[in-house]
Amino acid sequence: MNRNEAIELIRLRTGQDHVAGWDERIRLELEMAQTSLEWSAVLPWFLINVDDTLSVTAGTATLTLPTGFLRLGPQGGLYRHDDTRDDPWVGLQRDTYETLSARNLGSGTVAYYALLGNTVHLFPTPASTTGFRLIHFKSGGSLATNTATNPWLVHAPEVLLHEAAARIDPARTGLWLELAEKEKTRIGMHDDQRHFDAINPRIIPE
Repeated sequence: MNRNEAIELIRLRTGQDHVAGWDERIRLELEMAQTSLEWSAVLPWFLINVDDTLSVTAGTATLTLPTGFLRLGPQGGLYRHDDTRDDPWVGLQRDTYETLSARNLGSGTVAYYALLGNTVHLFPTPASTTGFRLIHFKSGGSLATNTATNPWLVHAPEVLLHEAAARIDPARTGLWLELAEKEKTRIGMHDDQRHFDAINPRIIPE
């Protein structure tokens, strides 16, 4: 389902198909509903991102988090590339920035990291150019254009539609939210996340 189809379906379901000028309002409510869903305590499997590969040169101790970063999953995290190993992705240990800074680790092979704002701080400071992979939950992205592929509309369109309809049709908010919850259960968001949590992400090939 694309964005315009989602807007049209919401107009029909909420009885607003005859009202002019509602498409932009509905689009904004779809984006607000998506933002709300992406702040949920449990995120769906289809927001897991394993494709972001990053690198720094020697002496550079920080990485900027990728666009759309939401948070790390229980088995997500930062992995350093080491081409001398059969399994080249080495999991790094996360700690607080204050704790790692106090250890005065100097420069060398990165073993630890801290998240502070939108920045990843690396410890020790890399002594050579180093590649990384960040496994994390990533936002479904903007609905500003009709051509964008949004994972919510691909994998869980009814969840997003019902959440947005609850904002557009306040007289039936309870109904729409109940339908959204039923759809979340049906698609197995929770089960799929638990399945991901049992996977060692380092087995994912380069």
